[in-house]
Amino acid sequence: MDEVKWAWVLFVAATLALLVRIAMWFLPAPGWRSAKVAAAEETPAAAASSAAAEEAPAVLGVPAEPRPAPPTVEPPAAEDSVEEALRRFREEPAPAAAAPAPAEVFHLRRARWGMTPDEVRAAEPGEPLRASDRALLYATTTLEMPCLLTYGFADGRLVRARLAFSDPAGRDIPPLTMAQAQRRYLYLREQLRSRYGEGIEKTTTMPRDVSELRRRMEKQDELARQYDAEIAEAERRLKEERARLAKRFARWADPAKRVAQALAPHERDLKDLQEWKREALETAARSRQDLRKTQEADAARPLVATMATRWAFAREMHDVELILDARTASPLLEIRYEGAPSLPAWLGNEL
Repeated sequence: MDEVKWAWVLFVAATLALLVRIAMWFLPAPGWRSAKVAAAEETPAAAASSAAAEEAPAVLGVPAEPRPAPPTVEPPAAEDSVEEALRRFREEPAPAAAAPAPAEVFHLRRARWGMTPDEVRAAEPGEPLRASDRALLYATTTLEMPCLLTYGFADGRLVRARLAFSDPAGRDIPPLTMAQAQRRYLYLREQLRSRYGEGIEKTTTMPRDVSELRRRMEKQDELARQYDAEIAEAERRLKEERARLAKRFARWADPAKRVAQALAPHERDLKDLQEWKREALETAARSRQDLRKTQEADAARPLVATMATRWAFAREMHDVELILDARTASPLLEIRYEGAPSLPAWLGNEL
């Protein structure tokens, strides 16, 4: 039993020795071992150089000077562990990335407030439709919608701009219907809201146009009064004509028949006048009813005259105002930009 135990002890010891030997091959050499190896490699070269130095003065006839003792080489510190190296790697700051080149500042399309007319013409593609010292007018497209772009100048510097999405004259771009203008207003408002945030909204209303209804009602009332006068005159003449015809046919065998036949055209004319008066009164009554309904609609659902949303000093660049004016036959839809008096240098490009 003791022999088996001793055999087991010897086997464990041999295994540990083998593992230590293998570990020494794979682990980095300690500092004292590296120092010994370096010293062993440098000894022959140092001895040869020392001997040559001693022989050289003897050959030249110069007595040899005593040589200073070689400096003591301190063994290098033990190499850091893997964990220490990883720790230093994590703590070392990452190399700073090169700063990107500053982007060119634009405030509207490729223009900046304060540009001269020549600079704006160089920045805007194409030639202007009309040009002067105070304004440049371009036909362009914004958000896939045709529009007229006007740059305004004061003292030779760009201070304002306008994007008009309708042309009532239809000269440069097609005019808009009311439904088109309202739909595009809502779309542009959302686009500007996503860029500048919530704006200040203002809506003005106007009463519905009832001038035609009033004119029709007044016309029919006046026509009914005229019919009243004509009917009264026709009745008077009919009465006189009946009296005259009664005397004329008094001695005839059938005076009543003769009188009725002679008065038939006058009675027919009187009947027509009375019918026309009735139609005029009915038309006036319908116009009056329509007028009352329109006034009730104005009280409940007034018509929009103008709609405007304003972003004051948006991003410290400019005042922006979106306007829809529905008071004309062809509605006006435009965005107005007013340049800020002073602009910070860090602003980025804007559309």
